[in-house]
Amino acid sequence: EDEEEEVSLLPDAAERAMLQEEFTSHMYQSFLEGEDGDFDYSQIDENSDLDNLDIVSRDAEERY
Repeated sequence: EDEEEEVSLLPDAAERAMLQEEFTSHMYQSFLEGEDGDFDYSQIDENSDLDNLDIVSRDAEERY
């Protein structure tokens, strides 16, 4: 009887996929918000090689 209860507590494939999507979305959002304490964001923020030059140029034009 206990084994049957344990089996019923395991998520099915659809629920696992939903939980995985929710987890991935949460982790992605926390990274974008700068909440990942193990990551040095300054390596990206201060690296001009990673800038999208099209967007930088468009932003400059819009400010003009």
